[in-house]
Amino acid sequence: MAHDLFDLTGKFALITGSTKGIGRAIAEAFVDHGATVAITGRVAADAEAAAAEINARALRDCAIGVAANMHDRASLLAAHDAAVERFGRIDVCVCNAAVLPESFGPALDHEADDFLEMVEGNMVNTAALMVHAARPMKARRDGVILVTTSSSGIYPSFGTLPYGASKAGLAFFVRGLAAELAPSNVRVNAVAPGLTRSYSMEQQEKLNPAAMDGFRQGVPLRRIIECREIAAAMVFLASEAGKGATGIEIPIMGGEPGNGGPPDH
Repeated sequence: MAHDLFDLTGKFALITGSTKGIGRAIAEAFVDHGATVAITGRVAADAEAAAAEINARALRDCAIGVAANMHDRASLLAAHDAAVERFGRIDVCVCNAAVLPESFGPALDHEADDFLEMVEGNMVNTAALMVHAARPMKARRDGVILVTTSSSGIYPSFGTLPYGASKAGLAFFVRGLAAELAPSNVRVNAVAPGLTRSYSMEQQEKLNPAAMDGFRQGVPLRRIIECREIAAAMVFLASEAGKGATGIEIPIMGGEPGNGGPPDH
């Protein structure tokens, strides 16, 4: 049984982008700590299949699947409402899904539409879901909103400037919304993954293993972060253990780049 500080028994959570990768790890960790979760994916059948797998793994009815697409703001809000209809309320809204770059390269090679796509999906649509989820939480004076940001929104990294800029803006929104909702006992926090063994990272590693090894060497701990480590931070923030935290962004990136560590030999 989970320690009381990290117990999520009786909590209902919506976790976007949770059929695989980081979102799936968050969903499984929440369920392991007692929560009931709504899984989302772009295709309803995929979300339902992931929920069925989680139910089988947990040996209890603890997950449902609903469709949601980061490019479609209305579908995000509809997914929240569908989960509320099934559960009665959402105690923890985890905005994990993101619009990812289709290409990587210098900022001068990106068109304005590349920035627009990232900002609309990762900032505007995510913010819309956060606000939508916050309204009933504020009314009952209880709730948690969590966001997956990115280390590239803290430290600009070559090739990902549009994505990083959208995540930096999202982190700023987390801080501002947290300040507004704190008097209503609604907490808003973020976790910023560094180089993490997500589904998209695994695909990139297959295409260019040498490049990924170079990125790994830039991490002070010299390793890739595992999805379960991001999930652990989310459990902390969602549970009694994180009750005193709001408006923060926890970087899980294996150390701070350029922190004076020794060179490789």
